[in-house]
Amino acid sequence: MLTRLTVLIAFTLPLLASGEVREFEGDYLYKVSTVRAAPGSLSELLDWTAKLRDSDYFEDSGQEPPFLMRHSQGDQWDLMFIVPMESWTAYYSELATQKRNKASSAHAQLLKSKDTMIAFDEDHFAYGPPLSVVKTAYDDSSFFHIEMFVAAPGKADELLGQRRMENVYLRTTGQTENMIFRRTAGSDVDVFTIGFHKNFEAFAAPASASDEEKEAAAIEAGFKDRTDLSFYLRSLIYSHHDTLAVKVE
Repeated sequence: MLTRLTVLIAFTLPLLASGEVREFEGDYLYKVSTVRAAPGSLSELLDWTAKLRDSDYFEDSGQEPPFLMRHSQGDQWDLMFIVPMESWTAYYSELATQKRNKASSAHAQLLKSKDTMIAFDEDHFAYGPPLSVVKTAYDDSSFFHIEMFVAAPGKADELLGQRRMENVYLRTTGQTENMIFRRTAGSDVDVFTIGFHKNFEAFAAPASASDEEKEAAAIEAGFKDRTDLSFYLRSLIYSHHDTLAVKVE
């Protein structure tokens, strides 16, 4: 008798080989920082991000500007910075480090000024989709659904597989698939996903598929039935946080 894990492996490996799954995940390294503003300082912190973006810091440092999202409802952070790193080797190469340090010295006053505006921040390093894929999705979107999962003991790989299965279900039913990011260092989040949506209306719009088509799509993706999407996920996680966020222009 086939177990669920056998089905999961048999289903996702061909997709990985064909590249259908890999479009929404990958081996590009990102630093993801979640920041909570000090009381009364959110507006000031947003002004600071605008000043940083308008400065020459990113050009001087050779860094890609971060993708910036502002919490709307959900988790306790106010801002999420997704910083493209490419890889540990590329980011911490001697030349890249020297250039970044030089830029940091030149813009030290601006960079330091944010310290009094922040009550809490946490860094997470994760592998995700290619930079070009994330950049295109970010440019075309203004609303984001972010789900961060801490796997139950020994369930991290199966959780990653479940996220892939759910993407298959979303694609089959005509819904927006999620970008998948997997932990390499930092916070205790094992897997997080981001749904990139044009606006809130696009996020909230129901799938056009019928109930029968949704049921068939769930089974095709490897779930027992449509209700199993949430039940199976719950069996794999210790904790999770859902956040709705908007783009910071």
